[in-house]
Amino acid sequence: MTGRPGDQTRTDTLPDLDETVYATTRYLQALTGLDDESVRRASVLPGWTRAHVVTHLARNADAIAHALHGARSGADAWMYASQESRDADVEAGAHRSAADLRADAAASWRRLREALDDLDAAHLDAPVSRVPGQPAFPARDLVGMRRTEVEVHHADLDLGYTPADWPVGFCTALVERRQDELAELPSGGPSMMLCATDVDRSWRLGEGQGPEVHGTAGELAWWLVGRGGRGLTCSAGQLPTIGRWR
Repeated sequence: MTGRPGDQTRTDTLPDLDETVYATTRYLQALTGLDDESVRRASVLPGWTRAHVVTHLARNADAIAHALHGARSGADAWMYASQESRDADVEAGAHRSAADLRADAAASWRRLREALDDLDAAHLDAPVSRVPGQPAFPARDLVGMRRTEVEVHHADLDLGYTPADWPVGFCTALVERRQDELAELPSGGPSMMLCATDVDRSWRLGEGQGPEVHGTAGELAWWLVGRGGRGLTCSAGQLPTIGRWR
């Protein structure tokens, strides 16, 4: 598998690759507007400043690159050594200057692109995991995971980029991902019907009847990843409680 991301052969086997490149370009451009004062301001995520978010995305890029290298070598095919080390790295890097954060964001993306470029088609189905001992998934899924990280955390920066700016296909795919994840909860997840108001789509969550929740696909996805239910209406009046998104 040769060439840089965006090559037709690569996008055939990694269908989220071009979208990940576009999303990252938007994100890196947004960082140019941050200074040392604004980067310390709160993000959408409770307890995290914008600097925490930028640091997390940089370390996530390195984590995915590490897993891709592991997929090639067959050793240490995981993203993070542990949840604790992941959290510590974010906290340690969240007190740097805006210039250092931007440089780290760009450099970590270059490293991830190189790891993607080095990935051979024979290794796309190699098993990787988030941390050692957790359930494995194919290496090819890492690209879609990265796209989700960039899109969601770009919106978390609260710099004017919101779920309303997400491509509709990304919104519906994120709703479907959360639908699957919630179904895997021991309780089977909350029961409800999600009804998109901007596209002709609806999703059933849980096994019971449950209320109907209405909103755009982006608003539904934003709520399902734990960012609040702004713009949504619920037939029961109050939105159901959903599980935390990691």
